[in-house]
Amino acid sequence: ILFIGGAIEQLYSDRTGGFVVAAEDSGPEFEISIQGDRGGGISQIEIFCLDLALLSLTSDAKRGPGFLIHDSHLFDGVDERQVSKAIQLGKVTADRIGGQYLVTMNSDIFDRLPLPAAFDKDTYVLSTRLSDDGEDGGLFGFRFD
Repeated sequence: ILFIGGAIEQLYSDRTGGFVVAAEDSGPEFEISIQGDRGGGISQIEIFCLDLALLSLTSDAKRGPGFLIHDSHLFDGVDERQVSKAIQLGKVTADRIGGQYLVTMNSDIFDRLPLPAAFDKDTYVLSTRLSDDGEDGGLFGFRFD
């Protein structure tokens, strides 16, 4: 509960949110809520916060894989400022647990993110590039038409 509340606080300076556990007849019900409209972007960040909390908790308990992978689809509809903060928060969390936070993202989207100057993109971005440009492009040697 505290981790998710802290993550929301770091991602949004103008919103509040939290993690609520309610007792229902069918068992516990879990809900993350972030103040504001119920647009897709906020719902996506709720998922991000839960995923990051689970990574942290399982690693602290010496369980789980020690890594978290997100596809850029998770950040569809999310403001670029929050995507930037989420990537940084994922890095900080992974560094704390000695794990990894991986994100697959198109370079044109990543290049637009307002990351701080101290965030050296070349240090964190893998040199492997997937492209469908030209005859050499494709995925692992396969072309998809």
